[in-house]
Amino acid sequence: MAFLSARYLLFFPLVTILYYLAPGRAKAPLLLAASWVFYLCTGPRYFPFLLAVILISYAAGLLMERRHKKAVLAVSLILCIGILFVFKYLNFALELLSAALAAAGLSFSSPALELLLPAGISFYLFQAMGYLMDVYRGKEQAQRSFIRYALFLSFFPSLLSGPIARSPQLMPQLGRPRPFSRDDLREGLFRFLWGAFQKLVLADRLAVLVRTVFAAPESFGRLQILSAAVAFSLQIYCDFAAYSNMAIGSARAMGFTLTENFRTPYFSRSIQEFWRRWHISLSSWFRDYLYIPLGGSRRGTARKYLNVLIVFAVSGLWHGAALTFVVWGLLNGLYQVAGAVTAPLRARVRRFFRLSDDGLPTVLLQTGITFLLTTAAWVFFQAGSLSTACSMFAGLFTGPVWVYTSMGLDWKELLVAAAGLLLLLAADLFSLRQDLWESWRTSPRPVRWCAVWVLLLASVIFGSYGPGYDAQSFIYFQF
Repeated sequence: MAFLSARYLLFFPLVTILYYLAPGRAKAPLLLAASWVFYLCTGPRYFPFLLAVILISYAAGLLMERRHKKAVLAVSLILCIGILFVFKYLNFALELLSAALAAAGLSFSSPALELLLPAGISFYLFQAMGYLMDVYRGKEQAQRSFIRYALFLSFFPSLLSGPIARSPQLMPQLGRPRPFSRDDLREGLFRFLWGAFQKLVLADRLAVLVRTVFAAPESFGRLQILSAAVAFSLQIYCDFAAYSNMAIGSARAMGFTLTENFRTPYFSRSIQEFWRRWHISLSSWFRDYLYIPLGGSRRGTARKYLNVLIVFAVSGLWHGAALTFVVWGLLNGLYQVAGAVTAPLRARVRRFFRLSDDGLPTVLLQTGITFLLTTAAWVFFQAGSLSTACSMFAGLFTGPVWVYTSMGLDWKELLVAAAGLLLLLAADLFSLRQDLWESWRTSPRPVRWCAVWVLLLASVIFGSYGPGYDAQSFIYFQF
């Protein structure tokens, strides 16, 4: 039941109406039932995994407040990580073992196990493990209400692809649901509409160009390969920000506030800043539950850099069981290490050329370089193999400048994409100074209705939908 499917567009209004009409004590059970129906529609065979994680983490939280806190945490985390490893990484681990043994001259045939990957498992498992570590550290009391805890892990707007919620932020809201608010409803629906525009008009249109070039980079020229790499940087931002906006908007319409997941990441002036603005719920999770426990920056410079590389290697693996994701993660980690090492040198260069640290030339240069570095890393993320990624980079420096062949979009489609990206650029520039959603909510009624109709008509007229459109093809659904 993807956000842009007909079923969800019937399901969500019905659940919202019933939620507001239900008496106080019935609201949480109603939302839990609706969330489980939502997940069952994704695939009934996935539901036992969600239920198992709920039961394990709920029981572990209660046990940690009684006895053997450290042992209970260790066992529960091993069970959670074990579930994720078996169903997401076992085949990948066997393939690596087979390759290593073959390199050593030993024969080992890796079996191809037909294991399903439960929808959303990476997200709700991280949410459960974050809760367990918060209880262990004493930052959160174990939740006594099974219904409220099950809803915390199952809440349908964020269940499949986040944002990854923290128990101190979301759990109290589930216990004290807000009464009906017209402002919440209007803001939530408008945010959902903005996400639909990002997905239908931008992400899915750019995806055509990206798939065409990445499928055969040797058939295209240098400028076309560069265009495809840039297009994927924009596609994945529009695609994942679209999902996050629709999730946050769905929750907001019912009075709930989810964690923001993006804050204009492509205006970042460094890779470190980029990761404070991109997939914020995951980045902060790794910071609080992996980087800091590893020692963070408290054990010397060399250990700090090692911790950064470990975190980003794990982040790459979290995104997918393939070497391309590991390389993508390590590359982002190396960017940060290189940035820290070269910071004094770059400061001296700016002083030599009399460039202010916050002057416009410096800001534009740093922002441009950061975007190019992230774009280069995204090539590994999108490429299906290391050989495809290498072909993309080789094509940037060899071969013709341009090959007269179709990139999947005609000039009219490219014009629509360009117009949509200009609108996205304007919205992100506005967000640098003011909160976009608060500004829309407090704007005069004609301004609000104009924005609604522009997005609605653009999505209906220029959106990608209809026969052949896969409503569930959000990039982050595979993680």
